[in-house]
Amino acid sequence: MYERVCLQCGMSLKAATGYCPKCDNDLEQQTDGSTVTVDIAHHGERVHEAIQKMDRSIETSRSSSAQFLRLVVGGGAIRDEVSMALIATERRGDIKSFQQDDRNPGVIMIRLK
Repeated sequence: MYERVCLQCGMSLKAATGYCPKCDNDLEQQTDGSTVTVDIAHHGERVHEAIQKMDRSIETSRSSSAQFLRLVVGGGAIRDEVSMALIATERRGDIKSFQQDDRNPGVIMIRLK
């Protein structure tokens, strides 16, 4: 029944709740600073399948308390297409920002909140 906890006051809430009724905190903007990692390129995905996985991962991660999404995209066409799709996603305001990982060019770090 309860699937979410307000990080400000600790109240247990239903997943669909946008604001905490106890402390009025915006639950969509709360973060514990964690990172979710998802590999969208190394299980035989085609480009369009990787983009779909990316979209689902962003949606799922945004509703969690994670601040970052680490996408493992490889070094080929998937990385290039994901980068292009993320430009549009950022412009829509669905993510805050993204950048290629400095230590691993096959990883894109997305700031969700």
